[in-house]
Amino acid sequence: GGGPPSGAVGGIPPPPLCKPDGNRVRNDRPPSCPDTDEEENLLLLDEVRKDVIRTHPDLRFFLEPADNLGQKRYAALERILFVWAKLNKGVRYVQGMNEIVGTLYFVLAQDSDESWSRHAEADTYFLFNALMVEIRDVFMAELDEADTGIHGRISNMITLLSLHDPEVRCHLDEVGIDPSFYSVRWLTTLLSREFLLPDTVRLWDSMFASTHKDNFLRYVSVTMVMVIRDRLLAGDFSACLRLLQAYPPPDLDMLLESSRALWIYESQVTLACHKGGISLGHALRSIPPPPSIVMAYGLHAGRAPPVSRQVREAGERLGRSSAAGASSVASAGRSMLGSAMSFLRGNSR
Repeated sequence: GGGPPSGAVGGIPPPPLCKPDGNRVRNDRPPSCPDTDEEENLLLLDEVRKDVIRTHPDLRFFLEPADNLGQKRYAALERILFVWAKLNKGVRYVQGMNEIVGTLYFVLAQDSDESWSRHAEADTYFLFNALMVEIRDVFMAELDEADTGIHGRISNMITLLSLHDPEVRCHLDEVGIDPSFYSVRWLTTLLSREFLLPDTVRLWDSMFASTHKDNFLRYVSVTMVMVIRDRLLAGDFSACLRLLQAYPPPDLDMLLESSRALWIYESQVTLACHKGGISLGHALRSIPPPPSIVMAYGLHAGRAPPVSRQVREAGERLGRSSAAGASSVASAGRSMLGSAMSFLRGNSR
């Protein structure tokens, strides 16, 4: 919880953020072409600080007035992000990293064992660095289109949504909701902005225990969309965007169980089709879905209707099609007969 005064990096107070004329240094020169290392450091620190002071702004942990503790904790986040960005210039600092570091630091600094909590800053840096080894591609613009980049991960997420809930996917497209409007924040902050902090910690416990964090995040994100599907389907552009950008408080245990069940069920169905050589329809009728599934393969709760019902519905569709065809034939016949009568009358004159 202790540390140098707010705004210090490594114990050294940073240069002033304003020049004598009152103009902010960051706006005085484009960040892409600093003249000196000192100016580069100043630009980076300014960028980091702007985001750090917006990290969990309602959390008392970062507002503690006693001994200026809240500001010292924010200063710890600044140091972690500043040092990491300096040592990883291929990635640079990107907004969203502050949310990840802030959550990690909060948990570690709250450890009941003081011999552990006093090293929260160093431990947060270590964990953040280890995590970035797995997800750094999301923050690298040159890898945006790769499978591991942000656009690639959004595409994989929407492909999964299209597979399991095509109705919602089509509705969001129809009302004009681009996936990037909500999924960029979801994926870059590991959903830390979507839930209350205790729920984020619970979610991350499960995510860090997963051997495939990207896979875990994708299934949770798709399940989040399907959980609120009824409200989305009833909404227009504004209503859908509000729901997705200000996600309603969920039952997190149910959400996690549902996403896990979806992954297991999809794996079972895929295995049955590929290894067992059976059709998807046969697999869906043969393998009972877990009870916690919201949607799977376009089916409510993943339950395929009985064969008798499918046959009846197919018959009804065929009947409607035949009736429409007969009506078209009759209409065409009447039109042809009318044309023939007109022709004969014309020739009889």
